[in-house]
Parts: sequence; C-alpha cells; structure tokens
Amino acid sequence: MTVKELVELNQMITDVDIEVRVNGTTLLDAVYIGYDRGAKPTYPIRVPKKPEYINNPNRTHDDFYKDAAYIRKSMNAWEDGKDYWQVKVKTIPAKYLDLEVFSWEVWSASRIGWGRRWYADGGPNNNFHGQRINIVALPGGQQKTIPEPEKKPKKDGLVDDNQMTIDDWMEANA
Repeated sequence: MTVKELVELNQMITDVDIEVRVNGTTLLDAVYIGYDRGAKPTYPIRVPKKPEYINNPNRTHDDFYKDAAYIRKSMNAWEDGKDYWQVKVKTIPAKYLDLEVFSWEVWSASRIGWGRRWYADGGPNNNFHGQRINIVALPGGQQKTIPEPEKKPKKDGLVDDNQMTIDDWMEANA
C-alpha cells in the first residue's frame, strides 16, 4: 500500500507525519503537515542530507544534516470552513505519495488552539473529530517483505497443518 492510498482511506485526517526509514528503522527523511504538526518546533527533527550521512553522529552540523520539512497548511476541507470532512491529498509533496507504507498509527489530533479546533471562548470544540496519522514509509523502490511461515508436513488424520495432536500437547506441557 502506498502513502497516497492509505491517506485516501480516512477522510477525517487533519495532521500527517511521514517518516521515511530504511528497512523501517533508520530515519532518512521526514515531513510533518497540518496546522498543528506543521508548526516548526523549537528543536526540529534532523534528517541526513544524503543517505551516506545516516550514521554520522554530528546531527547539529549543517553540512551533514538538515531540518525535516514542516508544512503548516490545512490538510482537510473541514478546517477550511466546510461542513464536511475531506482530505486534501495534494497538500502532501508528490515525492512521498508513491512510497510504500511500512507501518502506521492513527489517533485523535491534538486540540492545540488553531481555528475551528477550539471555540472562540477558548474552550475545546467537542465537534472536532479530526485524526492524526503517523506513517513510516520505505525509501523509493524498497518493498516490505513478509517472511513465509515454515511449512510442516501434514500429519495423518489432521484437518490442517497447524492442528495439534494430543501427543504434541502432552509433549509441550510435560
């Protein structure tokens, strides 16, 4: 599944975090989009300028690392004053849309005061049901591989390969 396909599945998304990680572990690139997540923090995430700089320990050196991309734009029509929810996929830079998804998680978007997420009197808007999605994507061309389970020979009289016999159970609980 690609980043674009995943984001299009949930029209309630208001904030998107995309981290590109080699084999799903080592950070290569990152982008944070939305009114809340797109605000550049005091200490932004640092990503390597080139893949060969990944293991360089000096993250503060600007020759090797740069700040991740922070895009403070509306990701959803609801935040533009519409009375419906619709993700604006074109807000995500094109280079991230076709990346293969390694993993993802979604939860309620934070309610830090911005626009319609808060009422004019400063209280929370209980009608706000926006969601934030964190996506870990693989670099271009890398695919997620799922190992095949080891096949055991079928035992006589069993319905399937994974069925346990009484002897197997006794052996495991001895």
